[in-house]
Amino acid sequence: MTLPEKILRLRKQSGMSQEELAQKLEVSRQAVSRWEVGSAQPDASNILQLSRLFGVTADYLLNDDYESDRDLPAVRSTETAAKWRMKRIILGYAAAMGLLGNFIIYILSRAIEVAVPRVRVENGVKTYTWNADLTGHSFKYFVQEYDLELLVWAFWILFAAGLIGLVLSSGRVRALILPRLKAPVKRKK
Repeated sequence: MTLPEKILRLRKQSGMSQEELAQKLEVSRQAVSRWEVGSAQPDASNILQLSRLFGVTADYLLNDDYESDRDLPAVRSTETAAKWRMKRIILGYAAAMGLLGNFIIYILSRAIEVAVPRVRVENGVKTYTWNADLTGHSFKYFVQEYDLELLVWAFWILFAAGLIGLVLSSGRVRALILPRLKAPVKRKK
């Protein structure tokens, strides 16, 4: 997109007439018209004023290869970094929630008594006998008593997925993995 097309599009997107734009830039309406048809170009100070007025960079206005500010390499790298940062925050929260969930279940298992078996070992064979009077604090039997196995596994999976995601999204690992993923596959003849 050329400079004249960009000026016209930005002016219309802002809902301004040529006269209004000319007043804001302190130039004539004819100057704005000439810029939009491409018979003249704004000088450096007008380019800067246009970029400030429309909230775009001067680089975007002057470079015909860019369709929007997002095409600029600096903007693209900043957006990519922001996306990775947001992914790491979400993965960190996922790992923390998984660990916290299991920690809460563990604390509850230490606070609430449940029935525990009496274990006897005779001739190398373990036997478990349940007695309603025998209670204690056990994570394993607390989880079984209240059918929390699925929840405990879900918390561990959440923790592991968050942790693995954090490791894989770290800058060093990304730098090692991404170039290999983008490399063309060589086929044997």
